[in-house]
Amino acid sequence: MSKKTNSILSLLLCALMVFSVIALSACNQDDPKETTPVSESGAETTETPSNADPYPDQDLDGYGFLAYEVAMSLETSINNFTPNEDAATVIDQAIFTRNAEVENKLNITISCDQKKADNTTGSTNGYSFLMRQKRSGDATYDVATLPAYDVSKLAGSDALYDINHVSTLDLERSWWDQQAVQDLEIKGMQFFITGDFNLDCFNATVAITFNKELAKQYNITDLYELVDEGKWTMDKWMEYTEMVSEDIDGDGFYSHKDLYGALLWDDSIYAAVHAAGEHCAIVNQDGDIELTLGTERVVSVFQDYVDFSKKDCVLRWQQTFNLETKTRSNSSSSPNAKEMFPNNQGLFLINAISTTTTNFRDMDTDYGILPMFKYDDSQDRYYNNVAPYSARFMCLPFNQFDAERCGVILRSIGYSSEKYVVNAFYEKTLVSDTIRDEESLPMLQLIRETRVYDLGYFYQPANINKELIYLFRAENSNWISRYTTLEGSANKVLKTLNDNFEKSKAENWS
Repeated sequence: MSKKTNSILSLLLCALMVFSVIALSACNQDDPKETTPVSESGAETTETPSNADPYPDQDLDGYGFLAYEVAMSLETSINNFTPNEDAATVIDQAIFTRNAEVENKLNITISCDQKKADNTTGSTNGYSFLMRQKRSGDATYDVATLPAYDVSKLAGSDALYDINHVSTLDLERSWWDQQAVQDLEIKGMQFFITGDFNLDCFNATVAITFNKELAKQYNITDLYELVDEGKWTMDKWMEYTEMVSEDIDGDGFYSHKDLYGALLWDDSIYAAVHAAGEHCAIVNQDGDIELTLGTERVVSVFQDYVDFSKKDCVLRWQQTFNLETKTRSNSSSSPNAKEMFPNNQGLFLINAISTTTTNFRDMDTDYGILPMFKYDDSQDRYYNNVAPYSARFMCLPFNQFDAERCGVILRSIGYSSEKYVVNAFYEKTLVSDTIRDEESLPMLQLIRETRVYDLGYFYQPANINKELIYLFRAENSNWISRYTTLEGSANKVLKTLNDNFEKSKAENWS
């Protein structure tokens, strides 16, 4: 597709309904953001009111801005740069409106090529394709949105442009996720980010969905209050989970036919580690990625979470069951969560938010959403894991015709995404169509503001992060033994990676 080719959209319905989106945005603008909000630490941060465009109009002479998107699932991911031509959802309308505004403001066209990823170690259409683009000097694409596993590997292979070197991007603005900016910067270089234009990162955030009818039956009435008071802890979650358990079919074997206090995703073990304020790896003061899975707190939270999951009140749902032999086996494709939670067989479900938004809209019973619990009440805040499998991030391919022009376009896309896209997704799609109560809205806001981005989960050094899941499946809570075995290999991988970043900085970004 040529950059000069206009995007041909079969979105007549979007065009007919565009004014409704504009009207919704206008209503929201009556109550703009505070200009000097106070963070949890008490520090003031600068934000731009949603109704004040900080950027002047520019004439970019009809430039054809071309994005490249890769996703693990084309069915569930949301295209960041162009609306879906086969559907006229509120989100499609919002993206259509945003693009029209940016295209008119800058005299450009916006189009996108979308491909599917095929694995989690560097996909053919993601990592391999952009590596070929870099080696050949091809600058076809202005920007790319890729799965975490692809974009991180490309960054470590010196195949991406340092976003910190794009002065026009205005990275401190509120429409860029400032926690991601902080967590993902390596040696002063920023190779991938996310923000209000990228809905998949919010969908990929792990949270707790709870069944309101079961909570009422068991006289559990203070969940929102516990969160608000900072008292929503693992101990409290365990206390309530243990209240709900029943062998419904009476066969003496707990399976997908029975009732549980908690239904757990295998990857929820990652979220449990993050919920305690711990990480697989952090960027240390020297700018190096440092392994941190060996702390006493990681060992403790892992043991507590895994040991508790062995109880009859808990089901790790990615399993299949043989009722005749009373055996179970692991199955990553198990439909249990999608079937059991709507069937009122679980009080709590710990999963990515996308599971709730895509599967439970027609559920008869009301439900709510909570952040991941604190490990203990000594924590000063909540931490919510962004699952690496479905998370995607924006990056700039290494070869750029004009990176500053790209920054001008992306900053306007970011600003207009805050005006239109977040409203459509966050308030209309999530709250109006999916969430059934007003109390869940501040919970969603809290979850969004307390997300954690972990480079250790993205880079997977010596697959040490996956061992968390493997031991969780095996009901083995002895993390320190497995960690000690793999620590040396993981640190060796990280040393090579850190050396590569140091070399990239010296050769390209000094």
